[in-house]
Amino acid sequence: QRCIPILQPAMEGKSLVLENAIGFSGKVSGSLLLHEGVDAAHIIYPLGSTIVIRNVEDASDQTFLRAHTQAVSCIAMNGDKTRLASGQKNHMGYVADIIIWDITDIKDPKLVHKLSLHKVEVQSVAFSCDGAFLASIGGQDDNNLVIWDVESGMAICGSPASHDTTLVVSWFNSNAFQLVTGGLTQLRIWTFNASERKVRPNEVFTGKEVRSFTAVAIDPWDNFVYAGTKSGDIIKVDMNSKKMVAAGPRKRLQLGITSLVYNRLANELVLGSGHGELAVLDCETLSPKSFTNIMGGVSSIALDAHAEFFFAGTIESNLYLVQYEGLVAELKGTSHSAPITGVEFPKGYAELFATCGGSDIRIWHAATLSELLRIQVPNVMVNCIAFPPSGTSILSGWADGKIRVFGPQSGNLQYVINDAHRLTGIGNASGGTVQINGVTAVRSSNDCRKLISGGADGKVRVWAVSKGQQVMLASMQEHKGPVFSIAVSNDDSQCVSASADGSCIVWALAGLTPYTRIGALFAPNFFKSAIYFSDESQFLTCGTDRKIVYWDAVDMQQIRVVDGSDEAEMTALHISGDGTFFVSGSADRKIKLWNYDEGALYYTGAAHSGAVNDVKISPDEKTIVSVGGEGGINIWQVPEDMHQ
Repeated sequence: QRCIPILQPAMEGKSLVLENAIGFSGKVSGSLLLHEGVDAAHIIYPLGSTIVIRNVEDASDQTFLRAHTQAVSCIAMNGDKTRLASGQKNHMGYVADIIIWDITDIKDPKLVHKLSLHKVEVQSVAFSCDGAFLASIGGQDDNNLVIWDVESGMAICGSPASHDTTLVVSWFNSNAFQLVTGGLTQLRIWTFNASERKVRPNEVFTGKEVRSFTAVAIDPWDNFVYAGTKSGDIIKVDMNSKKMVAAGPRKRLQLGITSLVYNRLANELVLGSGHGELAVLDCETLSPKSFTNIMGGVSSIALDAHAEFFFAGTIESNLYLVQYEGLVAELKGTSHSAPITGVEFPKGYAELFATCGGSDIRIWHAATLSELLRIQVPNVMVNCIAFPPSGTSILSGWADGKIRVFGPQSGNLQYVINDAHRLTGIGNASGGTVQINGVTAVRSSNDCRKLISGGADGKVRVWAVSKGQQVMLASMQEHKGPVFSIAVSNDDSQCVSASADGSCIVWALAGLTPYTRIGALFAPNFFKSAIYFSDESQFLTCGTDRKIVYWDAVDMQQIRVVDGSDEAEMTALHISGDGTFFVSGSADRKIKLWNYDEGALYYTGAAHSGAVNDVKISPDEKTIVSVGGEGGINIWQVPEDMHQ
């Protein structure tokens, strides 16, 4: 009896609760702010399109600000720490918003104004000394300076910031009507007249020194401005004459000065470079007093009120707590700085999970959100990871065509299968090429004796593995495009592979004719994921046609078709242990929770600012972990009604 396919429309379900997030958009300049409240200190930083407010002492005490539609590009806080401004990027030709938040109650922030004027990107924002005005600079496609009234949210006046790209804006410390901007080959001091609604620039004369300015700090008395440059030195400018009076240090910092803060208590400058150097300079002589190195270029520095310590964020998404005296750096937080491609839980163990992205594999402790282990293979991209049911190793597929297997506690390499798949991908059925190389999918059999891998070359290969030797048992070549997903049946008798050539193939792994095709289905679709239902009578697929399709596992007929997304391709699926519900991820940056029998959407979660590349339900079915193209890991609560 054939089942008639039922097409069901997608709808927006209730909102999923975001429990925790791991990640830090370290490439955003000035992205780290320190809020020292009466009860506790919090750090504020962007993660994709979300802004995270995190307790310094307790990493799991987090509050999320979610109103931006794309990645946050700059943030700033006013002097009395009651208002927060954040700007974002947007697609070419579209307006990029600035949002002003009320953070008087740090536990319950509220959106006050949404300011829309700049095109494509907001480069930098800054509050005036009295908090009444906000200055914003547009990105290179806009390059306008706009002054906003914070109370009403209205633009007062604006002006082209310069002839070339402007990178940074800062107000005077005691004058709410003067500000400084710096950018490529120009440094300007502006005078703002609120009654006339005008803002007028004055060029700073730097003589023969031609510099591009990336960071600005002003002394508390507004006598001097210190401007950090891409050349690695600091230009000291007299505010009255608007001329350069000094430059230093003599030994320049590598890759330019990327972050600069004035310490009022000691009259010193704290600065970071693009090469990971931290230094404290004397304001008079611009000579270094102390110096240290951290991992990754310094993108932001947040100094505490007593100048005893400061936080430093790097472009590699590392977070350091640095003692001011002697510059002793302690690593306080880490996250992926590249897009994350996969996430995996060990079988039956919800305390840990592994993620992969860039050239890293990382093991995380789910309760404390701390990184327990990091495995790196320099200059090679990791495409996929998996745990065997025994949990005695970490399987990983890499873009150089190798399968590498590591110890889960030590991170030591157990063995490598060289040339497991061809290095370069092949064309797909539509004639284009899919930008993925090497090993694209890897799975272990349930007895842990075999390993099934899929590659960008379209081959599905079965390996007999032990620590001593790894032998290829079969190479099955029917796919014409990269294999994105492999699922193995519970009894190890068969597996299903999903490919970008528009086919899913069921392969026999045992029986009279092992390693042959026993079933196939075809659709005008790049299949991204295929998973078995708990009793293996059906399986689910998803891909670029934006549909989630139920298939009969015996005759390969469609049972039900559900619209998974209205606007972007589906990327990932995972089903609960008893098959009552499943979760999907898509390139529209959302994860969705579905009832399996009804095919109905119950919950939607939106916190990523890049495509959701993978999603998994934890073995205890209390949380869902999703990973995205912006490098963020989001941990969601599974609602109680999904278990009923």
